[in-house]
Amino acid sequence: MGLFTRKDGTKSAIIDRIKYDGPADASPWLVYKYPGEQFVLGSQLIVNQGQEALFFKGGEALDLFGPGTHTLTTGNLPLLNKLVNLPFGGDTPFSAEVYFVNKTSRLDMKWGTPNAFPVEDPKYGILLSIRAHGTYGIRINDSRMFVVGLIGAVTSGATVTEEFASEYFNGLMVSKIKNIIASYMTRGRMSFLDVTGYLDDISKDCENAIKGEFDRFGAELVNFYVEAIKPPKEEYEKLRNYKEELSMGADFYTQRRSLDIMQTLAGNESAGSLANAGAGLGMGLGLANQAGGLFQNASGLMHIQPNGSAANSGQNGAGMVCPSCGTLNPPGQNFCGNCGKPLQTENRCPQCGTVNPPGQKFCGNCGTKLS
Repeated sequence: MGLFTRKDGTKSAIIDRIKYDGPADASPWLVYKYPGEQFVLGSQLIVNQGQEALFFKGGEALDLFGPGTHTLTTGNLPLLNKLVNLPFGGDTPFSAEVYFVNKTSRLDMKWGTPNAFPVEDPKYGILLSIRAHGTYGIRINDSRMFVVGLIGAVTSGATVTEEFASEYFNGLMVSKIKNIIASYMTRGRMSFLDVTGYLDDISKDCENAIKGEFDRFGAELVNFYVEAIKPPKEEYEKLRNYKEELSMGADFYTQRRSLDIMQTLAGNESAGSLANAGAGLGMGLGLANQAGGLFQNASGLMHIQPNGSAANSGQNGAGMVCPSCGTLNPPGQNFCGNCGKPLQTENRCPQCGTVNPPGQKFCGNCGTKLS
């Protein structure tokens, strides 16, 4: 490295060897702007494997060099030479910017929604604040396009790290990712409690939607993964509890109804054989449908007396059927043990005085319409 004197009398360093070996801490990087800008023909440019070196002048991306050792001449700097008319001798300096570009694939870049966004859970109808995050990988295909796209973010001697690039590209990706997630959940009427099993499909939809954003930067989106889609912890717990309450509510009704039927059958001496048959079939609290079937069968063996009581065929004192809910009650009760309404409901004909069964609309004796 030598010195040359500027027109204003100041001296500046002339760089005769241009090379970049990566950050001192070995952190991942994408673009590095070489700190010096004064070069002479004959200087050596050393480009490592997996790199490209780009000369930049006046806002234009010019000559590009691949891996190897290059001696700068007017012959291998044609675009720069055309722009600034490079000197013929090795003593006269010329100025340009040099950017080193990392061409290897970067596969573990992070993305995430910086803020939660509201989405209604399609299955349970609860409005939730959703966050999502994951990883993606890119490979720089066109160094000129990539440097031009990020030129405003790269200062002299600075490195564009993966972390910086992730933050830069996040703004381009997140708005589309939000729309895709909300649309996917709505179409499938899928709860956020069940979304884990569909992350691969959602990842593929997101990848297809955002790869164009990287194409215009001269980069290829190698992979894209959605690792999690979920509300904050407190809202996730709220949704899970709501699901459990709904589930418990249905189970509780089923078990309560089954228990009522079993108790009714057990309290009915004439229906003891039915209760034993139900127990023999393994009828438990959860088998409400089987219990309901037995109850219907039991009802088919009964006939309703004019006074509203239900008796088994050929037997008396079997109990009373509630005219409101149809529950069979033990003999002697005045009110239904299930709904609490009176069991004795008189349906007397205003014409002939005949007492008709509850619920009958016309008198069975004279045909008069019952009020």
